Amino acid sequence: MKHIIYILLTTMVLGIVSCSDWLDVSPKTSIPADKQFESESGFKDALTGIYLKLGTRELYAGDLTYGYLDELAGLYTNYPGYNTNTVFNQSIVFDYENQFLSKKNGIYADMYTIIANINNFLEYVDKNKDVLVTERFYETMKGEALGLRAFLHFDLLRLFGPVYKKNPASEAIPYRIAFNKDATPILSADEVVNAILKDLNEAEKLLKENDPCDFFTDHENEAYKDKNHFLVNREFRMNLYAVKAMLARVYCYKGDVESRKLAVEYAREVIGASKYFTLYKSQTAANYNSIRYAEQIFGITVNEFSNLLSDNGMDMESVNTEYHFMTSKENYELFYETEGAGNTDWRRLAVMFTVVNSSDGSGVVFSRKYNQKPLTVSYNYSGANAVPLIRLPEMYYIVAECATIPSESAEALNTVRFARGISYNDEILTDGYDNVDAASEENKQQTKRVNEIMKEYRKEYFAEGQLFYFLKAHDYSTYYGCGVEAMTDAHYQVTLPDNEYIFGNNSK
Repeated sequence: MKHIIYILLTTMVLGIVSCSDWLDVSPKTSIPADKQFESESGFKDALTGIYLKLGTRELYAGDLTYGYLDELAGLYTNYPGYNTNTVFNQSIVFDYENQFLSKKNGIYADMYTIIANINNFLEYVDKNKDVLVTERFYETMKGEALGLRAFLHFDLLRLFGPVYKKNPASEAIPYRIAFNKDATPILSADEVVNAILKDLNEAEKLLKENDPCDFFTDHENEAYKDKNHFLVNREFRMNLYAVKAMLARVYCYKGDVESRKLAVEYAREVIGASKYFTLYKSQTAANYNSIRYAEQIFGITVNEFSNLLSDNGMDMESVNTEYHFMTSKENYELFYETEGAGNTDWRRLAVMFTVVNSSDGSGVVFSRKYNQKPLTVSYNYSGANAVPLIRLPEMYYIVAECATIPSESAEALNTVRFARGISYNDEILTDGYDNVDAASEENKQQTKRVNEIMKEYRKEYFAEGQLFYFLKAHDYSTYYGCGVEAMTDAHYQVTLPDNEYIFGNNSK
């Protein structure tokens, strides 16, 4: 794998020297950048190609959503392709230097390849600005690209960086802002955060007056034919509210007093955009939208997603325990608190999970979050082939995490819980809210506030890859499904590929 990443980086550099910058714009075509960016259509194709590259099984249609990240978070009790023992050894998922070396290296290389394409796009969007004659195109395209660069670097930081609240000055990752062969130093985590915020703030300024905010566009409506079709369905683009949501995420992660205040402000701006995004408040088996599409602030589309899922351990109809991500019935009942407040929570409905019981009372459970049949039949393609990457409930959780006043925090958390069918009798109260959660059977080292938010992330974002980031941010020593006796910094910080120290994207 060392040599594979080296070849990728070398090819990119050689492209700069001998081919006048090459940019992959789709899985089928590669053309010289000076030709690619000589027209509006070329810019449109290039930006669309960047979004398409996010939707692979190695990235956001697999490992960075329902796959590897959720294995790290303990949500499964097996791993297709790795469950060689009768009882799966969950601890192996932290073996970053052996069993999961190629997976780690692949994620890293693919992310930085996309970032390289973004940087090339950003260079030309300014260099050839004059060809973007359609109103809003320049500002919107540049804003999206900056937002995407920040988005990708932030996930790289959360995965390969240190536990931030303990070691913000520790080395993390490079922040690539140019498409060239020059070495880029590995920055400290706090330097990466500042670079991310710089990109997001510039993106927000560009999009604020130019993003049409045309979400969930009705293509059957008579007005659709008169719209610029490149600027519709903004829920699949790095739009203004996605940038605001990212600012909320990053400020929450940064965690100082001023940042927490800003996180709440940005999260509330997104929550306040209720004409675009609203919480689902009633779901039954007959009308269940498993990805809760109308809450999507930003996501991607994946062509023939069902086929990809079937080939990647997530067949939406299979109950094959050897070739499918699954969890134990015991863990499922713990995750969703089925014996308590979760007994009325519609997030655990049969349309969301298939439970296969055993004669001894145990069993296994399969997630059906990405089942395409209900989305294409009951919902007339509403959310079909979509992978949500930022959804509305997270904004409430950020308010809950960062609000200074406990009652404000609990209100945000309860808003989502009540919308999900949890009884008002099971309201989260603020007694002992910011004290150590001595009553917890899972982790007594965290506060009640943090534990309640964590449980919500687990229920809400099952198979979406968000839980591990929360566990790491709060340095959980253990959690349900954890494969080791006690989590350490070494478990939480995925190691950088050796290539990062050998082949020149650094100054180590």
